[in-house]
Parts: sequence; C-alpha cells; structure tokens
Amino acid sequence: MRIEVTARRRTGVASATIAAFLLAGAGTFPGSLALAQDTSATGVIAGSVTADHGEVRALRVKAHDTVHRIAYTVYTQGGRYRIFNLPPSTYDVRVVEEAFESPTATVEVGAGATTTVDIALTALGTGPEQGAAARGASAQRNYGGGAADDRAAEIVDFDTLYPPHPARDVMLRSCFGCHGPAGFHRRGPRNERGWRRAVDRMFDIDGRVANMSPGVPQITHDLVSVEEKELIIEYLTSLFGPGSTPRDLELDPLVRDEEALSEAIYIEYELKRGPQRLLSNGAPPRGSIHSVFASRAEPGVIWVSGNGSNSIIRMDSRDPDFETRTDELWIENPENINVTPHGIVEYRGRVYWVELTGDHFGELEPATGEMKRYPLPTKGAGPHSVWVDSRGSFWYTYFASAGRIGRFDLAAEDFTEWEPLSGFSGYGIVVDRQDRVWAVGLHTPAIFMYNQETAAWRSYPLANPARRPAIDSDGKIWAAHYFGNAISKIDPVTSAVTEYVLPLKDGNPYDVWPDDDDNHNSLVRFDQQTSEFTYFPFPELRAHTPKLDRDAEGTLWFTLRGPSGPGVAALKPHGNVPAEANAGQ
Repeated sequence: MRIEVTARRRTGVASATIAAFLLAGAGTFPGSLALAQDTSATGVIAGSVTADHGEVRALRVKAHDTVHRIAYTVYTQGGRYRIFNLPPSTYDVRVVEEAFESPTATVEVGAGATTTVDIALTALGTGPEQGAAARGASAQRNYGGGAADDRAAEIVDFDTLYPPHPARDVMLRSCFGCHGPAGFHRRGPRNERGWRRAVDRMFDIDGRVANMSPGVPQITHDLVSVEEKELIIEYLTSLFGPGSTPRDLELDPLVRDEEALSEAIYIEYELKRGPQRLLSNGAPPRGSIHSVFASRAEPGVIWVSGNGSNSIIRMDSRDPDFETRTDELWIENPENINVTPHGIVEYRGRVYWVELTGDHFGELEPATGEMKRYPLPTKGAGPHSVWVDSRGSFWYTYFASAGRIGRFDLAAEDFTEWEPLSGFSGYGIVVDRQDRVWAVGLHTPAIFMYNQETAAWRSYPLANPARRPAIDSDGKIWAAHYFGNAISKIDPVTSAVTEYVLPLKDGNPYDVWPDDDDNHNSLVRFDQQTSEFTYFPFPELRAHTPKLDRDAEGTLWFTLRGPSGPGVAALKPHGNVPAEANAGQ
C-alpha cells in the first residue's frame, strides 16, 4: 500500500530543542508489542520524506497507533525511513520537526505487510541545525522555560548574558546548578523589589519551593552569606531590571548523525489515568508524573511516581490494551494533600518511594494494593531520591538544604541521618556492590561517599555541582553536571575523577545511566571507548525527562509528556530492526 501526502504552507519560525538529557539503552526491543519473534505477526511502515526547502537529515517520523495508543518514532536516513515490528492497527503517520509543516496520513497496517507512506514537507523557516539562533518566544523555550513575552530576544553568549562579576561567581557555585541557564533572565524583567522577593524565597523556611512543606530553606547562609545574597539581588536587577533588553543564550548548531540514529526508536505509551479526586484545597492534583523504576519482579512493568498526582502508577508495557495496562493507586493521607511522591524503587517485589511534600517514606504491596507510610525525622526538607542496598536498607537525600543524608532500616522501621556537609541539598543517591553510598548535591561541587564498613565519609571534588549519580558495570560512578555541561567519572579504586565536556555548549545534562556497553546516552550518547557523543532528539518537541531507569533487557525508561498528557516512554538506540535481527542479539 502506498500513500503520498503533502503539506499546506504555513508561515512561522521554528527551532530545535538541543538541551541534553542523559539517556541509555541496549538489548532487545521493549514491550510485547515490539517483541514480535515472527515478522508475519507484525507489519512495517516505510517511505520517503522530502521537503520543498532545507535538508532532510535524520528527521523524526512518528507512527501513532490510535487503537493501542502507543507511538513509535524513528529517524530518516538518506531521505527514507522504515518502522519495523508494528502490531496490526490503525496509525497516524507524520514528521515531528519545528522546522517543517508535516501532514498526517492515517493508514492501516496488516500482519506481514509493508505500508508505504511518502511525506512531503513544507519548510517553515529556520532549520533544526540553527539551534537557538532562531529568534522569538519559540527560541527562548529551548531550555524548557517560557518566554516572558513574544518580543524577539537578542541571542548572545553566556558572558554577555551574565557578565563576570563577584555575584556571578556565587551564583555559579550555588545557584546555576539547580536553576540552569534559564532560571534568571527568563524570569525578568523585575525591579529590585521583585528580584529581592525571588531571591529571599530561597532562604525562607516557608518558601514552598517544589511544594515542599515548611521547615527547611532551599539554601542557607552557610553556603551564601547575607552580603553575597545582596550582591546577587543587585546583579540581577542591573541585568534584568525594568526596560532591559530581552536576551537569550546562543546554542551551538546541532547536526544529527544519520548513521548513528538509523536504528534508534522511541516508544511512547499513553496512560489511562485513575478517577480524579479532590484534595483538601477543593481541587484535584495537576496530574504530572516524575520518576520511573523498571520492575525486576514483573518484567515489562514500569512503576511511576505521580509527583503531581498523589499516586503510584503501574504501567504494564507488555499489555497492548490501553484500557487495562495502567493502574493508578491513590496515596491516602490524613491531611488529604498531594504528598508529591518523587524517588521510587522496587525491592523484593514491593515498591518504595519518598514524598517531597508529605515527609514520609512509602511502601506498597502490589498484590493487595496495601500502602504503609513511615514519617521521616526531618520535616520540610523535601525527601527527594531513594536507593536500596544489599542489606535491605533504603538511603535517601533531601532536596532542601537540610545538610543530611538518611537511611531507613525497613526491618527495624528505624531512621538514621548523617550530616556530611552543613547546608547540603541532595539531588540523587545510589549504592554500589560494596554497599558504599554515593550522593551529589545542587550547591556542592563534589560527590560524597559513605563507607558502611568503616562508617567514614569521603568527598571527591567535581568542577561543578552535579545531579543523578549512576554506577556502571565496572563499579565506576558517573554524575551529570546540569549547568556545567559535562559528565564526570569517579574511579573508586584509584580515586581518579575524569570529566567529559559535551560538544554542544549549554547542554544541561540532567541524568546519566549506563547501558550494556557502559555507554551513556541522552539526547547524547557517550561512548567510553571513543569518547564520542551522539545526540538523540526526543520524540516530542521541547521535551524534558527528569529521571531514567533501565530494565533487564537494556531498554531505557522515563516519563515524557506527549499530546495526550504525561506518559511513559522508552528509548532503544538499536531497536528499529527486523524482529529476526533482534532475536539474534
């Protein structure tokens, strides 16, 4: 079957999102819908992509299964594409690029058949290779924020946007690691009072940053003195005060590597959400989701923390039925608030999480749906990340500047907390095979290690504050420099710290995770053997994912917002190949 579709012309300006988020994956294809061992049971969509102007290089082609509500996104190579292993169904097929207007073709895919869809695009102006150099509000959203207005922004480098100054030195140390490069100039213009209110909120125990309960400020004067705080307020007012010129960061061009992307595929699963319930404020939660954990006890099941939903979600990627593959479990609490479940793990078939707002450690028995919540000792600090060691103890960090890292002994139902650094604000924690605990923080250019055998802490210096540590198969520790545009490797044996800078400036790596080959991927894959980076553009425009996990088959899982709302997605850098090729891997 062949269908040719063309696009109507529409004026506008488009730009590519190239902020880097570290992803990974290798192995067999995720989910039963794609695990077809017999090509006669599945179909293929293939065709050409042409444009009236501009280069057709590794453009994203998406086939949305409108029956099962699952989408598959691949990249063109030489102006052509093929999407393998599709279950028989009805599909909407289109190209997803801001630089082009794409039509949508609705086609039927049959078992053992190839459906041909040729797509003709109309260029809208700026091509994806232009990055943030496209002016206007769309360019200003490249880092995930919104423009203050629709005025064209002057595109400048970092030193022009944030000139060298003692206040900038403080911000580089204590502010940019959390806010990133978009956290300040996008929030203007403001007068001195406005900037003072914004900065003071960070030091307020009732600042409610990220909806945390009152009790602990986001940053303390242990890290930023009163005098330094005043410098920051003056600096921001002088740069982004009333009447200031709208400016934004210039990004490097992103040229996609067709060969590296030729076998990559993203798979997006829509979620059937549970019935909405009202909170104590009379409104339902906003419905967002956050972290994922790929079940070891139930392969194919993905557990999700509903940070904006007051729920824990179970999504079975091997169930093709949209109506039955998702279960959403409400977290009952006496206050009837959104407790903001955040970090999530599975241990011995049960699911555990920490609550950013609720100040509890949660436990779920999936077989019965029974939940139990344990109150944490520090209130208002925003428990953020959690990991489990081989002894069954759970380790967690606080998002606010509580200065603490904690352990929960499940058997004894007992908490112990340490203070490795006054004012420490944790943003990720893992435990290695020797049960050594590794944690990083938003305001601290170091990674901390706690040796349970010796009860000793040690810090390893980093060039910048980091996020989301991970451990590869060799026991090396990795962390992402969100503002520093780099990833670091720590060798526990030699104590060596090695930094790898991303090739495109201001990439903002958010998370890092090892794959079967110990590569690290985001929109960037880092190959340890060659020290080369490859960028994998997300299947949605201006996309962002907060946390990653990898299943036993090597598939990388994460949450991603699509047209229908928050969903769960998977990345397979080598997943778009015929089923018989996957079976031989």
